[in-house]
Amino acid sequence: MFFIVSKFLTFILMPIGILCTLLIYAICIKNRTKSKKIVFLAFIFLYSFANPFLVNEIFLWWEIPPTAISSLKPHDIGIVLTGGTTNNDKLPNENIYLGISSDRIWQAVDLYKKGKIKKILISGGDIPILGQTQKKEIEEIAKYLIISGIPKNKIFLETHAMNTRENALNCSKILKKQFSHQKYLLITSGYHLRRASKCFEKVGISVTPYGANYLSHERKFYFFYLLPREDNFAFSQLLYREIIGYWSYKLMGWV
Repeated sequence: MFFIVSKFLTFILMPIGILCTLLIYAICIKNRTKSKKIVFLAFIFLYSFANPFLVNEIFLWWEIPPTAISSLKPHDIGIVLTGGTTNNDKLPNENIYLGISSDRIWQAVDLYKKGKIKKILISGGDIPILGQTQKKEIEEIAKYLIISGIPKNKIFLETHAMNTRENALNCSKILKKQFSHQKYLLITSGYHLRRASKCFEKVGISVTPYGANYLSHERKFYFFYLLPREDNFAFSQLLYREIIGYWSYKLMGWV
């Protein structure tokens, strides 16, 4: 229930929800002068959230900066959080289709092969709202790790977490029981690291954050960089939702 309500409220508060609300309001009101002002406001809103320079600056501010792999000390457990790492609704089932956040998986593979982590704990359950998914994301990740050369006995699964809070709670039970007093590396998207690492700290698990799937890049300065792009609007949606999620968790006392 919390998941469904939070997703609905997040949509209403996200850029696309606000934009739709402004346009619907502009269509419904009878005052044409006010309607034009609202449409103009919607245009400014759309431009701001689709502007490559502005969106990148916000990402640079929010994302936890990446760690140079050469400077990273070895850890015992690498914790990989699921969420968009694979496309589970694509057939045939025997194929593995990587998703928008699949860099999390690659980073885990690279870290293992370079001796930076000894074992990998994958955390995340499926959330079938309109029926069962064709494949389970966590199982697809495990398959990918195995065919990438990670021994099966080095991979551990936490299959029940429905959100970041549950990732931390469920993993803490496994870590305290099976891998207590060891060093843990938390691997997730750069924009998600802030909330995720705080969640783990809240349940008594000290982790080293390690970013993947960075959506920011080094600053650029040229004219075309000020023109709006549709992919930047999509990226701003992700970040906006993450910031809302962070402050929601803070109100709940989870971070």
